[in-house]
Amino acid sequence: MSLTFVEIERQKNWRIAVFFLVLLSMYFVILATLSLSFFFIAPPLLFLIKGFLFRYLLIVTSVSLLVASIHFYFSAFGAISFLKKNLDASKPDLEDGIHKRLKNIIDEVHVVTGNKRKIDCMVIPSLAMNALAVDNFRGNAVIAVTEGLISRLTRQQLEAVVAHEAYHILSGDCLEATVAASLFGIPASIIEGSQNLSEQGIMHPLLIPTWILLKFSQMFNMFISREREYRADAGAVKMNRNPVALAEALHKTSRNWGGAGFLGSGLEMLCIINPMASELDESEGWLSDLFSTHPPIRKRVGILLRMAKTSLSQFYSRADAEKKAAISEPAKTAEPLYYAFNEEQEWQGPFNLAGLSALPWLTPLTWIGTAPDEEIERVSENPIMNAIFIKRLINTKVKTADQICPNCKQALVEIPYERTQVYQCNFCKGTLVENNKIPRIIVRDEEPCPERIKQLSSAVINEKQKRMTMKRLISKEEPKTSIPLKNCPKCKKPMMRRFYSLVYLIEVDMCSFCGITWFDKDELEMLQCMVENRIVPEIELSNEA
Repeated sequence: MSLTFVEIERQKNWRIAVFFLVLLSMYFVILATLSLSFFFIAPPLLFLIKGFLFRYLLIVTSVSLLVASIHFYFSAFGAISFLKKNLDASKPDLEDGIHKRLKNIIDEVHVVTGNKRKIDCMVIPSLAMNALAVDNFRGNAVIAVTEGLISRLTRQQLEAVVAHEAYHILSGDCLEATVAASLFGIPASIIEGSQNLSEQGIMHPLLIPTWILLKFSQMFNMFISREREYRADAGAVKMNRNPVALAEALHKTSRNWGGAGFLGSGLEMLCIINPMASELDESEGWLSDLFSTHPPIRKRVGILLRMAKTSLSQFYSRADAEKKAAISEPAKTAEPLYYAFNEEQEWQGPFNLAGLSALPWLTPLTWIGTAPDEEIERVSENPIMNAIFIKRLINTKVKTADQICPNCKQALVEIPYERTQVYQCNFCKGTLVENNKIPRIIVRDEEPCPERIKQLSSAVINEKQKRMTMKRLISKEEPKTSIPLKNCPKCKKPMMRRFYSLVYLIEVDMCSFCGITWFDKDELEMLQCMVENRIVPEIELSNEA
């Protein structure tokens, strides 16, 4: 971004006070109506008692004030949590190149605005193309962008969208819109998302409260001026000096699905374009200005193009030409090349995807990278590479289970073992066993323990005993190294790394929720061998230790 200065124009918050008064009036009418229905049963002469009417109005007003305050507090402060829970919004994945680009743009906005506001960013996992901004009274502000938007816009266009939403936050417009949406729009959206409001033509009981909430939300639209979108467009141009990029972003977004049915009704005032686009949004006049929160896209684009001294006809003809070119000549991208770390601890390559998949020694645990001195990862962590082993597993024609290997990220295979069934990984040979099957496996010694497993068991148990002895001698202040926990093949929660027992020092991974234990390669056989041959550590613990 060629960003130098942004003028922060804070709006007065008198509208927020009006929102609260509307909310208070609504609860006053509801409580007064409910209480008056009671007095139709009770003697009406109660109202003739001196001071009763005053006390009655005071009680109704006080209760209304309390309920309205609670509603206002939880609504106005809970908009960000709504994004996380109901829209599954999450922080950008910094290992993802597209997500990292969004985070970099947010950091640039902070530099431009002098860090006057801390603005976080989130990604909504939706194919829709839209963006929205949320603010609250704690000073927490978030710009949320859909996956469809950040993936389909260029960097310049995404910069313009982020600058537009950032201006809403900096100017104070976003706080007003957030309060207006959270009081009625967000509750209605939650009900819409969690309930099917029509079942085989029968009216759902939640349809009426949802309709009422949406009507109140639409009433609040009258307080949200269309001019705020024009101001935010102009503010974005001040920040990134690229009106054409914002015009292109608005044009692309309006031509694609904006999120209708996903973002929910009542949230339109928070978005850069109305996901529930209607004729009202694309028209002008006093009725549209009163009930629509977004001005016509064509007019917004026209104003931006006048800033860039470009005509609408030129802009749309160029956009159509680029679309046709993209369809007829798909973009050609160079095939990535990879290096792989072989069993002799040497880097081999570079290989293309086909060459890499043909390597006989390649496993899901092999380290790969685009260059030996660049950031590396295991094959199992790369979705493209992982497909190689999925194909290999399919070619073996074995029946796979639903459980996933915590090491290789591949489906496990159900196999017979000691006349019972366990799950094994075809690649790393790790084994998943249900806890209630472990004792029966240990006591069954149908085949003698191989000499290799005996030697390995003896070496492992002595090494573990030695480490335990050293741990007791090391000072408590000594820094401890932490090993990442493996995820359970069933519930995907982290498993507990521990010894099978203090007698048989085989480290295993246990999930107490699912009642299963994961044994890495040879660990289950070593445990059997230790029990069968009564292998004990040769190192004895010191009593003084």
